[in-house]
Amino acid sequence: MADESNEKIRETVRNGYADVAKGKSKCCCGSSTSDKFAEGIGYTNEELEVLPDGANMGLSCGNPTAVAGLKAGQVVLDLGSGGGFDVFIAAKKVGANGKSIGVDMTAEMLGKARAGIAKFTEKTGLSNVEFRLGEIEHLPVMDNSVDVVISNCVINLSPDKPQVWNEIARVLRPGGKVCVSDLALKKPLPEAVREMVVALVGCVAGAVTIDETIKMAEDAGLVNIQWTAKEYAVDVMEDCNDQLYQSVKKALPKGEKLSDYIVSVNVTAMKSMGEILSTKQKELIAIGASVTAHCQSCLTWHLDKARQAGACDKETDMALSIGKAVGKGSASVMESFIDEQRGQCVKAHESICQRNG
Repeated sequence: MADESNEKIRETVRNGYADVAKGKSKCCCGSSTSDKFAEGIGYTNEELEVLPDGANMGLSCGNPTAVAGLKAGQVVLDLGSGGGFDVFIAAKKVGANGKSIGVDMTAEMLGKARAGIAKFTEKTGLSNVEFRLGEIEHLPVMDNSVDVVISNCVINLSPDKPQVWNEIARVLRPGGKVCVSDLALKKPLPEAVREMVVALVGCVAGAVTIDETIKMAEDAGLVNIQWTAKEYAVDVMEDCNDQLYQSVKKALPKGEKLSDYIVSVNVTAMKSMGEILSTKQKELIAIGASVTAHCQSCLTWHLDKARQAGACDKETDMALSIGKAVGKGSASVMESFIDEQRGQCVKAHESICQRNG
């Protein structure tokens, strides 16, 4: 039942954003005056100048590319890339040796984004942009392949946010960074708003508290989690002429505004460098180090831990042998290496003799 409910939410969101891509809906998580709104939340004229026509649809609630501190040569992944707004901006920052990838589940948005690639290349001379069709809960991206993950007012649309954070941790390289701009709850929304389809598509009904977001990032194994509130006018959403926010505005209690319930936040986190090694690998290394250090209690401890982590006898024996060899010093290791190479040469010579009779 949960899977069926989640798919229904995804379909609702997909249809809503398809309408935005087709121009049937003018605003969602933003303003009908897209350039002015983008400048108001931290985008510069220089950043906006590289955009193809139609990429900026006013769907932002922050500037994750600025928070990420992108560097030349990095691989950047944008979750829910829409018309390519942040993907194109990121591509300019990472340069010709970097890559900027966008993932979106809405075919209409993907078509709009891909249509802008040629114009972006014409403006910048760069060919480092790619857009992929997919859900942010199941990213079409390899493990440990991305330096920076960004997302702009999208994760709140997901019906399975913990899975999104798990996917972020999976695709990030050890030491990689995630920078998310999103909406967060100050206090629970009125029930009437929570049940509105337009509030869901408008990035409002799916919002959670910052504490919930931090816990999801922690549970995914991310570290150094930080956040800041963006005190920009959330009320601009209510000024849209689109049905989206007019309906939400009418559903709020008298005298209250959307900004009484919602705030824009930037969340950053890192993938630990230690993620590149499994527990078993770490314990096998510790076995070798214990032998080298001549610490019997350490060795007993790490042998037990390695077996608990799934290490077989052959693996622990190899770790013991390496530790013993290293403990004897570099001269001993070189002597063993030479003997091994000589043995291989003798075997090769014997093999040749046998073939030649």
